[in-house]
Amino acid sequence: MLIELKRNETVQDYLKDGQIAIVKFATTTCPPCKMLKPIFEKLATDEDLKDVVFIAADANEHPQAAMYQVSSVPTLLFFKGEEVLGQNVGFVPEKPLHDFLKKLEKEELANVQ
Repeated sequence: MLIELKRNETVQDYLKDGQIAIVKFATTTCPPCKMLKPIFEKLATDEDLKDVVFIAADANEHPQAAMYQVSSVPTLLFFKGEEVLGQNVGFVPEKPLHDFLKKLEKEELANVQ
């Protein structure tokens, strides 16, 4: 499931206890963001990741970018419920991102950061 976060919505509106979510803060002008966008959208429809919530927000427009101290884009935040497990700054290829999310779902990672 892919959610395009509107300014009046918060990340927390879409987080559920125990569920893995990934939030992408990006802009429309940054080249790595443009490269990540189709990968993020494809993974959001991947049947293998159907229980992961994918949330996209514009880092220039959404107020929560500052709350999460997003200073570079793209920034990916990984959640389990409302707990931030970690983050990644910069482009991530499809396969490593997919594999990482599967490990998060299976709780195979002790400490993401």
